[in-house]
Amino acid sequence: MELRHLEQILEICRAGGFSGAARKLQISQPTLSKSIARLEAQLSLKLFERSNGAARPTAYGAFVAQRAEALLQGVSALSRDLEQLARGEEGRIRIAVGPASRLKPLPELLRRIAVRFPKLHVETVQETGPGVMTALQDGRVDIAFGYSEHAARYGDLIRKKMFEDRVIFAARPGHPALSLRDAGPRELLRYPCALANVLPGIEQWAGETSREEAENLRAFVSDDYSLIIQRALDTDTLAVGAGFLFGREFAEGRLQVVSGTLDLTYACWMLTTAERWRSPLVKAMAELSKAAVTERPASAAA
Repeated sequence: MELRHLEQILEICRAGGFSGAARKLQISQPTLSKSIARLEAQLSLKLFERSNGAARPTAYGAFVAQRAEALLQGVSALSRDLEQLARGEEGRIRIAVGPASRLKPLPELLRRIAVRFPKLHVETVQETGPGVMTALQDGRVDIAFGYSEHAARYGDLIRKKMFEDRVIFAARPGHPALSLRDAGPRELLRYPCALANVLPGIEQWAGETSREEAENLRAFVSDDYSLIIQRALDTDTLAVGAGFLFGREFAEGRLQVVSGTLDLTYACWMLTTAERWRSPLVKAMAELSKAAVTERPASAAA
């Protein structure tokens, strides 16, 4: 079995037939049919059931297609690595970030990349928290920065911890919640909340909620923290997120921390696949990312 066979089987499964797959592969339909027929004869297995111009994978065909996708992604990653080695620093790195990691560590990381790899092409993709993991698993990006809870179910990823911070509730000055001490979910969920997503840790803290509490917990959901902050500044909405997200507003006195019982830590990790981790460039990104959150800003260091 050759790589072209894997590509052909995968495209036939995606297209649902030989004609559509042949157009995608830019070969003739008879050429594709003969290629698969020869492979089936070689393996003594039937890979597709053919009927009225359609093709449905057998159990063997479906098994090959499932394995083929991961193998072809590995080959694609290897090709990119070779191209980067051939061009030196003139390669490309693709980075996925969530609502919080877009603000830290991404900006400082980009400054450090510009200094160390001035010819490197960078592509950033902003996703929801879970979407960051999907982009990495699908091969659309080389590295991703995500919250530990979102990464928990992806056991096969390479993880490098960047930093952690406490998840808090924040309110505008004069908000009634600021008079509370060690407020629990029944007290805080009397007010609408603004947040990027309801994390499992927050749901566990909230426990069994009334209809009003459940609605307040999801009163304003956005992947843009500037909108979350503005909502808290303009209304009685409580902003929820890692403390660093509200640093400027705290310093300027426009937001204050609400004293509550939520004991949840935001942990930011850099993640990549085992295949991508073999790339020296990806390892360099891990080094630069850690420096971005532990050292002085690149401009100050210079």
